[in-house]
Amino acid sequence: MRRVVLLTGVTLAAAAGVAFARNRLRGREPESSPSPGADPMFTRWAPGGPEDFWFNGPVGWVFAKIQPIGHAGLNTIVAGVLDLQPDDELLDIGCGAGAFLATKAGHVRRVVGLDPSRTMLHAAEKRLTERIAAGTARLVQANAADLPFHDDEFSAITAITAPANLAEVFRVLRPGGRFVWVDELVDDSRRPSAERTGRFGSSEAAFREILVAAGFVVGAVSYKSYAGLGGERIVSARKLAVAPSSATAGEASAVEADAVG
Repeated sequence: MRRVVLLTGVTLAAAAGVAFARNRLRGREPESSPSPGADPMFTRWAPGGPEDFWFNGPVGWVFAKIQPIGHAGLNTIVAGVLDLQPDDELLDIGCGAGAFLATKAGHVRRVVGLDPSRTMLHAAEKRLTERIAAGTARLVQANAADLPFHDDEFSAITAITAPANLAEVFRVLRPGGRFVWVDELVDDSRRPSAERTGRFGSSEAAFREILVAAGFVVGAVSYKSYAGLGGERIVSARKLAVAPSSATAGEASAVEADAVG
């Protein structure tokens, strides 16, 4: 625990220094930037984004060390919800340092990690060296706005505190495939969890609505809280094995939600 506190302090101090330097130097040197018109949700932390220093360069290197420790409990919850099987092919959107792929998906057929940060992917590569050499793991540098994968390529997808383009997730997920999306809760902790606003969504009801609108059947919604430090919303969903012919997406969701877990 002492080591985690120390690393966290170093990270925050380094981030503050980098942010100060960026503000002082902005306008003096050319700076790379995301493509014009790109959705800021997908470019905010990517190289060239306004907060890229958190996950790139020296600060990103520190985060790559502490993120697996801070997410250990959350990763266990996500693995339990997703219930990965040996024949699964898993995509982890925003894979970061690769901890979930290395510790919770070692038994599945194939894993793919996607992240916009070279720094984080370098850490993930170290964790997945043997699997990459064996051809059962792959790391891709990209953001999640346009997933560089084939239709129906994956049987399971995760986005753990990472932005996800639901249309793209639905496209690359196989019929019957599972999706678990973890959203950080960022607003007033005094409100009931289901009413709190997340970084990538809104209330639980709104979160369900956008998933159903994208074609998913929504299953269980659970919460992980940290005393005085916010928490996360863990949402599971599934792509129907066969497209409904007469029922609407909402009706299908109501009929099959109990089967999703």
